[in-house]
Amino acid sequence: MTRAPVCCAAPRCRVHVAKGQWFCPDHWFSLSDRLRAALGATWRARHVAAFQELWTEALTVLDPMPRRSTAPTIAFEGEQPVVYASGRLL
Repeated sequence: MTRAPVCCAAPRCRVHVAKGQWFCPDHWFSLSDRLRAALGATWRARHVAAFQELWTEALTVLDPMPRRSTAPTIAFEGEQPVVYASGRLL
């Protein structure tokens, strides 16, 4: 059984990545060392809540101006709109 190719998780990136990778090399290395290490550590430790926060941070770093939906943003944290781990606006 073969799996369908998986794309980089960065918003609007269509580069195929190997099994077990989240991002293509360009997007992965554009994240800070701290964020890359923290993502890996929380994933291995299975700390879901901490991983989701870091994942949201990574997606925000990779796409600071997310696509606007037709629905208005209803929550802000400082100047940034609050987003789900999936990248959708709250």
